[in-house]
Amino acid sequence: MPEKKFLSVAVPNWEMVFTKGEHGVQVFARGPESHASEAEIPRDTEFFGIQFSLGTFMPNAALSRMADKAVSLPVEQDRRFFLCGEFWEIPSFENSEVFVNKLTSRGLLVSDSLVADVITRSGWTVSDRTVQRRMLRATGLQPGLFRQIERAKRAAELLTSGKSILDVVDAEGFSDQAHLTRSLRRFFGCTPKQILMTSGH
Repeated sequence: MPEKKFLSVAVPNWEMVFTKGEHGVQVFARGPESHASEAEIPRDTEFFGIQFSLGTFMPNAALSRMADKAVSLPVEQDRRFFLCGEFWEIPSFENSEVFVNKLTSRGLLVSDSLVADVITRSGWTVSDRTVQRRMLRATGLQPGLFRQIERAKRAAELLTSGKSILDVVDAEGFSDQAHLTRSLRRFFGCTPKQILMTSGH
């Protein structure tokens, strides 16, 4: 029986994924995704993930090297996994918040407020070069690509809410309908018309 597949859309967040299947327990750190892609769902596998908020990162892990990749982390006897120089108990869905709080209290997980300013397009006092460096460190993506993904996300949300294609083109500053279509295909794997049809508009 072939593996089931799903469409994985572009996201600027990174996450940790914990799976349990025929190969035992596995732990992956997945970087941000810069484009839509088709991914397989392993058969007879249980899994859950912790997606970290935008701007939250591990100083000892280079997110830029994790973009569009999943890094397997060493697991010991299906109970512990190796991260940041030490072994950690594999969390469950119920205690995942405790796990994240431990990482934060140890200074292994930090947040850069500049990312929120970039999202809201607020003003900032640092240089463009500093913005580029800090955005790459905190998200794994160049600021320009990050903004493109966020704009495509806003466009998809507007279409889902019932806005017309031309209204979305105007609202989000796309040059024309073809530009919007290319953006949504690249980052979400679908066209504006497909989004409208799926949402019932």
